[in-house]
Amino acid sequence: MTTSDDRVAIEQVLYRYARAVDRLDYDGIRDCYFPDAIDNHGGYHGPVSGLIEDIRRRHTTIDSSQHFISNVLIDFTSDDSAEVESYCLCYLRQAPVDGTTEQELAIIRCRYVDRFERRSGQWRIADRVVVFDEFRAQAITDSLNPGWVRSRRDGTDPVYLQ
Repeated sequence: MTTSDDRVAIEQVLYRYARAVDRLDYDGIRDCYFPDAIDNHGGYHGPVSGLIEDIRRRHTTIDSSQHFISNVLIDFTSDDSAEVESYCLCYLRQAPVDGTTEQELAIIRCRYVDRFERRSGQWRIADRVVVFDEFRAQAITDSLNPGWVRSRRDGTDPVYLQ
């Protein structure tokens, strides 16, 4: 029997995935999936280990990443499985090219179409298809005040120092 706690657990996996990608926490990404899960993620289609390597490669030039998850719809197909659709809005900013202040900001609108399963009491992604709605890129200049606390894409981000 599924409960509201199951819904919360599934949503938390989605949010933890977003944080893990944005902080380049590869173990955190792995923890959101079952080891035998398959992800169809645009240019990558395969097991989670390959997805992590794909993210590691694609994000080497990205100095800021934010994934916003919303509109989470969960349809339980049994006590231990659910079909889940969630919207994702991604902001991916490329690091500036040497000697310039201009950066490319990619804005991606997509949806995650997931099959979640509960195994050994844990809800995780068993299968994911990323459905893309739009990709836009624009040139920007980051005007963030240098005295403000800046996010980091690693374990030194303030979220990990609490």
